[in-house]
Amino acid sequence: MDKPWIDGPKELLMHAAEHLNNNGDFDRRIALISIDNAVELTIKTYLSLPKRIRKTEGPSRKELQEAENSFPTYLDLLEKYDAKKVSDINIDDIEWYHRLRNQLYHAGNGMTIEVSKVEAYFEIARGLFDSIFNVNILNDFKFAYTTNIGKFMEIWTGFEKKLRSRLPPKGEKYAYYWKRDFLASIDSRLVPVFNEVMDFRDNVVHGQLEATTKDYKEIIDKIEYINSALY
Repeated sequence: MDKPWIDGPKELLMHAAEHLNNNGDFDRRIALISIDNAVELTIKTYLSLPKRIRKTEGPSRKELQEAENSFPTYLDLLEKYDAKKVSDINIDDIEWYHRLRNQLYHAGNGMTIEVSKVEAYFEIARGLFDSIFNVNILNDFKFAYTTNIGKFMEIWTGFEKKLRSRLPPKGEKYAYYWKRDFLASIDSRLVPVFNEVMDFRDNVVHGQLEATTKDYKEIIDKIEYINSALY
């Protein structure tokens, strides 16, 4: 049974999925706003939970109050207090899409949002929700990605979750080095492949690469290659 504190962000994500399924310009705008609201509520809810529920130290009441009107500050607090829990999430991605949502807010109906960007942000938000609350919302309703990037990001989320489950204790390393060194300990040949996949992911998520279907297939094959080495 789901915990009551996840209801708010979960409903926002389900609302976004409904509009994504409709696939109109208006629906994509509403979906993007709902996704961004879900991300913000997910982070705020989690950071505000009592220590006995969260199982880790968390921000003080003063820190939460100072972050109240600053989305980037909430992201900083999430990294500060629960870096391991979000090690499979690129916080920079969330901030980038939050800015896109702000552009939409100020532009109103004059801005067209590509479905690929909305699907990418939805999968990032779904992955964040899953990592923080250990709940896969796709078990509760039907939703299928229609774009290459949406399908790729779903595979990426599964890969990151599997990788994180195999990692040793984090220590003081940045998330990238933590993952890289672990893969190197299995087989040094995995490292350049992992770097290539990471670069591809970052570039397509931030709209810096117009990848073809062939490009996606090749990079997914490389993810499967790394996956096969994880035991």
